[in-house]
Amino acid sequence: MSSATADVGRSSWLDGLADRVRPSAVRDVATDGRVYALLVVGALAIGALSLLFPSTPTYDPWAWIIWGREIAHLNLQTTGGPSWKPLPVIFTTVFSVFGSSAPDLWLIVARGGAALAIFLAFRLAFRLTTGEGVHLRSRAVVPGVAAGVVAAMALLISSQFVRTMALGDSEGLMVACALWGIERHLDGRYRQAFVLGVLTGLMRPEVWPFLGLYAIWLFLIDRAALKLIIIGFVVMLALWFLPEWWGSGNIWRAADRAQKPNPGSPAFAKHPFVRVIQQTWPLVITPVKAAAAFALAFATYQWLRHRRQGSIILILALGLAWIVLIALMTQAGFSGNPRYIILGSTIVAVIGGVGFGRVVELVADFFSARFAPAPAIVIGAGLLAFAALFVGTLHWSLPRFRGFKKVDSALRFQAQLRFDMRDVIERAGGYKKVKACGPAATGMYEVPMLAWYLHEHTLSVRLDPAPTGNGVILRSPATGGDRLAPFQSPNPYPAAYTPIAKLHQTTLFTTCAGTGTAPGA
Repeated sequence: MSSATADVGRSSWLDGLADRVRPSAVRDVATDGRVYALLVVGALAIGALSLLFPSTPTYDPWAWIIWGREIAHLNLQTTGGPSWKPLPVIFTTVFSVFGSSAPDLWLIVARGGAALAIFLAFRLAFRLTTGEGVHLRSRAVVPGVAAGVVAAMALLISSQFVRTMALGDSEGLMVACALWGIERHLDGRYRQAFVLGVLTGLMRPEVWPFLGLYAIWLFLIDRAALKLIIIGFVVMLALWFLPEWWGSGNIWRAADRAQKPNPGSPAFAKHPFVRVIQQTWPLVITPVKAAAAFALAFATYQWLRHRRQGSIILILALGLAWIVLIALMTQAGFSGNPRYIILGSTIVAVIGGVGFGRVVELVADFFSARFAPAPAIVIGAGLLAFAALFVGTLHWSLPRFRGFKKVDSALRFQAQLRFDMRDVIERAGGYKKVKACGPAATGMYEVPMLAWYLHEHTLSVRLDPAPTGNGVILRSPATGGDRLAPFQSPNPYPAAYTPIAKLHQTTLFTTCAGTGTAPGA
């Protein structure tokens, strides 16, 4: 955006407002767009390489993948699925062209988004600590790297982050878009920040109030941005509501579905608001939360004395406001899934990284005042301070790293269910032959996956067998410790159903004789 454009319609009392909400050191130069391009390419490469590990989407992503295929065939049906998510379905609609590869292509994007979120957490913590302007001091690099490493690691080991993102949920991509938007704002590219806010708003509607406030601010400092603002909101709202109208006849279905939480949701707690806060607290380890409090206190002092570091205060306020909003919506009856909190906990992790960086910086400054002619001593002191802080967090961080072994087992188990389901259908003669036998039934969490492999609408797959006539049952445990579903009674299956294909803990039953091969063949 040119300076001339930025000044259009700016009133006198707003002069300089755009600069004052950014750290002074970053006003000199905006980040080269090639930096972000390299980060995106690197993140997608990590997403692609992750497919070398046994992989599968989880419940919601399977539904988005199905909807993408249905849109491509002009046969969208959203009834019976999870909440609608526009941006993921845009991707899966494109990926539907690639047939059976569509699930893996979505996993590349979702996991790439999570990797990008980690990269940007590092980068944002670094630049908030150092300023990252053209006058970046060499001795500021160590505090900046310390901040970035802590922020990235805190996000990586935050509760359920790896498991949730590996299963293809969209929160990693959402966090990446949000952090990128903050980055572009700090770069002075406010229109680009707004566009990234729109992309974030295509994954969670809770973004809308924050985006609305930003749009008002953007309009006040840049009247020429009004067209972009209007187009952004119109497109965003259209992509949320019109496909639901097409697919279910109810433009409010996503909101209705979000108010039907799954068992175990905080919405069923005696005090849902309190329950969400309780679930949020352990997401980020205690030393990082303490460091975030220190960074806030330090930034507040700097703001009151020198009008500096205001962006740290505003960014942390954004994260805390996000957590409170999710808690309030859960109190109002929405599901309040812990993964919805991830944007708020990520921001806490970033500011916690800044807190670590500030401590390292203070130690470096202490030695700098005494050994100014010896920069190696100053840098070494900073490194030792960071090492001491890092060792001090091991009591909290090591259990999180050890927990990755359980995550590995869970992900492998879920992937095995996916491939066993695919293969038993093939052993039974293929999806057309299986579908010809009658309605299919399976466990609650396998419904969209079975619908994908049978080329059915999600609503066409049942949780109970057909009461009369022929039918098909695909039975498997949802997790390693679950009993088999459906039919968790002592009887393995109704008398009318015969097992015709079996792999590991997945069995296909049918009432149709001669549909496929013998079990385990």
